[in-house]
Amino acid sequence: MILTTTVRMAGVLFLVCAGSFHFIFASNHLRIFRIPKTKDVFRVALQACNQTHESCVTLYDDEDAKFIHNLLLAEGPEESVWLGLRKDRNTTWSDGSPVNFSNSSVNVTDEEQMCEAIDNNTWTGSNCSDRKYFMCYKGNNYTLVKENRTWCQALQYCRKHFDDLVSIRNETENDDVIRKGESTSFWIGLLHDNWEWEEGGCSSYREWTNTESRDPEDPEECTVSSPDNPKLLHKYHCSSNTAYSFCSKGNMRIRVVDKNLTWEEAFNYCKANHSGPLWIEDAEDQQAVQKWLNYTYNASNDSLLWIGLRQSRVFGFWIWSDRTVSYSNWKNDTQPQVSVFDRCGAISGTDYMWKNADCSLQLPFLCEEEIVFMDKSRNHSYFP
Repeated sequence: MILTTTVRMAGVLFLVCAGSFHFIFASNHLRIFRIPKTKDVFRVALQACNQTHESCVTLYDDEDAKFIHNLLLAEGPEESVWLGLRKDRNTTWSDGSPVNFSNSSVNVTDEEQMCEAIDNNTWTGSNCSDRKYFMCYKGNNYTLVKENRTWCQALQYCRKHFDDLVSIRNETENDDVIRKGESTSFWIGLLHDNWEWEEGGCSSYREWTNTESRDPEDPEECTVSSPDNPKLLHKYHCSSNTAYSFCSKGNMRIRVVDKNLTWEEAFNYCKANHSGPLWIEDAEDQQAVQKWLNYTYNASNDSLLWIGLRQSRVFGFWIWSDRTVSYSNWKNDTQPQVSVFDRCGAISGTDYMWKNADCSLQLPFLCEEEIVFMDKSRNHSYFP
């Protein structure tokens, strides 16, 4: 066992034994999905979700769309379901500041979404899925982060390590930002979009059908996923058309990383590139993982994927990276006994049972990624 893992586990074990372990009981940890038997206009369909503390579904990227596509084909009605994207947004900076100063020349079309960047000292609109450097602020200090990320990923990084993506309120601040940008291309905190996801998540997914609005006189426009191609966004009028409710809740997305690493390497990868290694708090989380793997992952007969679970060689019990195990799904309902070797937890890609394996094995793995909300007061961190 290498030193970093030894120190990490020793710290967790000390807190457990001292009786001062910080237990975290997550509310709506991993995202789960539900299709109520409610077919109505958007407002009523949304209420059917809100009654159980859910919202209409957000699509975050192509991987999300693939999952939703397969889920709806297998479990959905053979009719359209409401998605959470509707036309309703006021342009503000990502930190909520009003736009009182701008050098932007962006004028988005109805279906476009553009994020503002500064490219070679000039404001320019770019596809929000592009990867660029970005500038964060904390107080009155600006920091150029030289990592290539999408706009939403940059926003998440800035909120985790600083205050937010940089906002610019006057010509003096603009000159300061440009100077600190070092003539590179980098994101700032301005988003141009006529549409907004109901749950408020930051998403750059915009894959539209070619169909136009059915009633151009109706200013209310929402979106549905239709059976003929669930991956595409179809415009639908909020108050004059009906579709089924499609609900979700949870603050963490599941990320499958299909590269073979040891448990320790996988742990470090998840911390560096996502919110951390995946942990499973309860049966609802387990069901979320099963569905995600079933609809997105092509598993072989002996397929295993690392999760953030490891056994203490001293005491024999199993722990997540910063918490004890309150729910388990071990093969044959039997927790593995203490071993003199390093043993880590993996999940089967076929029957979804937990298994213990040599930590030095190289396996694909599961990370989790916290959803970043445009209203940052809604974000919750599971990994301090």
